[in-house]
Amino acid sequence: MREFEMHRPNVSAYQKMQAGMPLLVFLSYVICSTHLIQAQAVFPLPGWFKNNIGRPAADEKSKMVSDYLNSLNKDGKLSLTEADVIRLVLENNLDVVVERYDPRLAFFDIERAYTLFDPKLQFTLSAGRSTTPLPTNFLTGVNSLTDLQHMANFTFSQLFQTGTQYQIEFDNARQSSNNLRNLVNPLISSSLRATITQPLLKNFGLLPNTRFIRISRNNRDISEHLFAQKIIDMINLVQNLYWDLVFAREDIKVKQRSLDLATKTNEDNKRQVEIGTLAPIEVVKSESEIANRKEDLIVAEFTLKQMEDQMKKLITSLGDPAQITSSIEPLDPTLSPSALKDFDLAQAVSYAIEARPEIKQARKQIENGEIDIQYFRNQLLPRADLSVSYGTAALAGPSKVFAPDGTLLPGPVSGLEDNLHTLFRRDFPTYNAQITVEIPIKNRSGQADYARASIAKRQAERNLKALEQRIALEVRNAHTQLEMNRARIEATQKARELAEKNLDAEQKKFQLGTSTIRFVLEEQRNLAVAQSNELRALVDFTKSKNDLEKAMGKTLEAHSIRIEDAIAGKIEPSKQSLTTPAAGGS
Repeated sequence: MREFEMHRPNVSAYQKMQAGMPLLVFLSYVICSTHLIQAQAVFPLPGWFKNNIGRPAADEKSKMVSDYLNSLNKDGKLSLTEADVIRLVLENNLDVVVERYDPRLAFFDIERAYTLFDPKLQFTLSAGRSTTPLPTNFLTGVNSLTDLQHMANFTFSQLFQTGTQYQIEFDNARQSSNNLRNLVNPLISSSLRATITQPLLKNFGLLPNTRFIRISRNNRDISEHLFAQKIIDMINLVQNLYWDLVFAREDIKVKQRSLDLATKTNEDNKRQVEIGTLAPIEVVKSESEIANRKEDLIVAEFTLKQMEDQMKKLITSLGDPAQITSSIEPLDPTLSPSALKDFDLAQAVSYAIEARPEIKQARKQIENGEIDIQYFRNQLLPRADLSVSYGTAALAGPSKVFAPDGTLLPGPVSGLEDNLHTLFRRDFPTYNAQITVEIPIKNRSGQADYARASIAKRQAERNLKALEQRIALEVRNAHTQLEMNRARIEATQKARELAEKNLDAEQKKFQLGTSTIRFVLEEQRNLAVAQSNELRALVDFTKSKNDLEKAMGKTLEAHSIRIEDAIAGKIEPSKQSLTTPAAGGS
């Protein structure tokens, strides 16, 4: 059978190059996989099933009360510094635990964006039988044609980040028929073809093909900045509550001293009534004042209890914070009124515009907008794809040859092994190169996407400017509040000193008989109010410092908190003071 006789011509340099083509293609694939897919596991390397099918592990805490919280609980008292409550909130607070998942989820969005470049192996196995009636048996020698077909086709493909697509097709078929005129029956055919396609305009290069990866990375950073913003808000909330607790505890002491003073005055009044130097009605006035001051003390004590319950809710993950029966004892003193006198406001505004998480989020949004603009600009280009393929084919099976009398006689017999040998010997090569060009006459969708991306980026840029303006105002307002509370401290201290003098003078006048008990009790109340106002001013000044740190975006840095540790839930902050941002804002 001449059509199946195979003659090997002399091997030339060109044919040697042909022989090396599959090896070059394979090496290109390995190199591209290594550098472009960033060492992702490829089937069937070890660990592929674990990395691609296994469920990702999630760190969970089983303890509802942390060991650190237990270590602070001694003798029925929970002694806490401001740094302690910040650490406990970041480790245990349920709202923080919920928010902590968002940056982790964003990481898997990046992994999913790489799916486009994952290698794919596809195989198709099929078997079929068909019987077809024929109008004549002249061509086949039979009245009905029966075919039995088996196919085993394999395709391996991968898209690289440059837009290059590589595909290897290995097709195999076995066909047997009752056709008496077939020269090869059953027929075994195989083909192997490698194709490389490279876009030249549209979808050419890294940018169009890695758009979703780059955006996903930016979105992960945005999620971290958003988490940092929420953490700063939570820290500021617990700081304010901490100093409100400080005020509430000290205010109870003020009200207790005021009650004790009224009680002593009442006892003195009773003795004067007994000896006849004071009218009995004055005792009624002092007893009425005692009742009023008791009410004030009761309200202050229950207010403190509510604040402690709120603090326990923030620093634990217990379903009922009241399970912690210990009272909370704040340890930190209030901030000195002399602090932050050399504060550089202009530098603080500049620092805030660089450090605030909202600013970092807005800038990442602008980066995403620029990525979209570049992508949609590329999509406006015509499509021009260059495709190069190389393949080889083989045919085998029991054959027949024509005898001189025209009859068919058994010929050479070849099988699957011969078929594969012929295939990889590349005796029947096929080459092909083509370029496909597609020019859209009206690309309205692409033009609209590009225009929309351009407008969205401009909107994000204007939003950044508005955000910078708003943050600058917040820093200035926080600094003004700080200075106002500093001035309040001096004023309330003076008011408290004068109230003490007025009370002393009124008591002396009462002892000399030139005043009444009503004025003495009134001055006692005035002194208690002045003492509470002074304490409130000191606490508000300390809270103003924390608000200024928040406005500057310096809360995490001031307490040595790394956002990575906050996401992991492992916090060991050390308390630091905000001085001047002139030296890097610390």
